[in-house]
Amino acid sequence: MSVAKLRNARNRPVVAFTEFTRQYKQDEFALYCFFEGEDDKKYYGIRIRNIARPIKYSYFSCDGKQGVLDIHRIITNRKTYSQVRAAYFIDRDFDISIKNTEITGIYETPCYSIENFYTSINSFCEILRSEFKLSESDIDFNNCKNLYIKLQKEFHDAVELLNIWIACQREKRTDLKLSGLDISKLVQIDLDNITSNYSINDLYTQFTKAITVTQEELDLKQNHLGLQEHQKSFRGKFEIYFLFKVIQKLIEEANKGNPKYFTKKIKITLNLRETTLISNLSQYADTPDCLVGYLESFRTSVN
Repeated sequence: MSVAKLRNARNRPVVAFTEFTRQYKQDEFALYCFFEGEDDKKYYGIRIRNIARPIKYSYFSCDGKQGVLDIHRIITNRKTYSQVRAAYFIDRDFDISIKNTEITGIYETPCYSIENFYTSINSFCEILRSEFKLSESDIDFNNCKNLYIKLQKEFHDAVELLNIWIACQREKRTDLKLSGLDISKLVQIDLDNITSNYSINDLYTQFTKAITVTQEELDLKQNHLGLQEHQKSFRGKFEIYFLFKVIQKLIEEANKGNPKYFTKKIKITLNLRETTLISNLSQYADTPDCLVGYLESFRTSVN
């Protein structure tokens, strides 16, 4: 995509590109980081500072994956920026991995999105240690850990059809407008169990532009998503909603000292809000080796 086409693009990543060109004229040695959106900075920011250790850096939001890809294409194809230190970050989503293309120099999550880094059992255990003040020798720690594993399995069973169907629609390039989807109306999350409240017909009713998907297509996509753990392959925003609800409910029970879940009352001071979860829990999220390697490539002797 040319600069002219970029300027006229619907998502207008040209704003980020224009600001980059202005800053680059002032400092050619800074590290310039391009993200899909604002939340990405909240996860990547501390890792960029701790691993790449740039003296100077700038962050740019590009209004989605395509915006990052477009800016990457323009910068890498212009001799003016042949020496630029630019880092690009995108989510894998349900798309074909860029590893299967000729695109290089971009970090792509090995799971659906950054939200999935927050929902692993390792990340959850870190939250138990720091926010619930539990050690691995505590019976409450193991009870909470086992409960999380159980509930996450139930959640994945409940949202499997939803994920498979969305992935099929993505493959057909259907514009579903998922930002308007309220997962709480489709799945009921309690500490006792998790249940689904939807059918595939409900999905077609909610998304009127959806294209009909055959059972064979659903089965093939189910097998494909099953090649990776569901915690990694399922849509990140669903996964982190599950994490939010479970932690929220565990905090309530810990503060009450409900003997069903805790042997003693624990005062939890974590102010959990769904809108700030990415930043509030960033220090507990996983940092995969592939991200460490990518960020280390930007370290220089100057740093």
